[in-house]
Amino acid sequence: MSNAAYARIATAQAAVGAQYLRSGRYRLEVQSIRTKDGFKGLSAIAEVKVVTSERTQATEPTRPGLVTSYVENLSDTKKNGGGRFKAFLMALAGAEEHEVTPGFIAKFTEAKQAGAFLLVDCEVFPKTLPEKDGRPGKVIEGYRWSNVSPTDAELAAIESKRATAKLPPLTDALA
Repeated sequence: MSNAAYARIATAQAAVGAQYLRSGRYRLEVQSIRTKDGFKGLSAIAEVKVVTSERTQATEPTRPGLVTSYVENLSDTKKNGGGRFKAFLMALAGAEEHEVTPGFIAKFTEAKQAGAFLLVDCEVFPKTLPEKDGRPGKVIEGYRWSNVSPTDAELAAIESKRATAKLPPLTDALA
């Protein structure tokens, strides 16, 4: 990941927001976290697997077992994608905003993948953007992230999955 991406996430105001999951309440398992400099600019991407889902709106939530992408564009600071991704990382790690530095972010996005197989709770809800140029506000999905403190059994399962994926133990990845 580039230092520019780390800096944009670390210096952004934490906020909620995201893409791809439908409205619902979820327990998610992180598969990987990375950044990509593509045709739409610099993005932060978390691949997450739906562990459980619960309906909160009329629409069906994303079903358990599916792997979805949570993507935030970091190129336009006015849109605060870095802040939304920062909120995700804070919930995933149980971290305070001041702890999310470029070095902290690198632990999650580089080879050691400190976030791999960790659990995070998420509520996805409809969010109406403000009216613009006389046009009604667009309805998008808002995200509210929550930390999950794993049980001893869940922690053992996380470590087992990390070993199978040839990733270092969690304590080493976070060091």
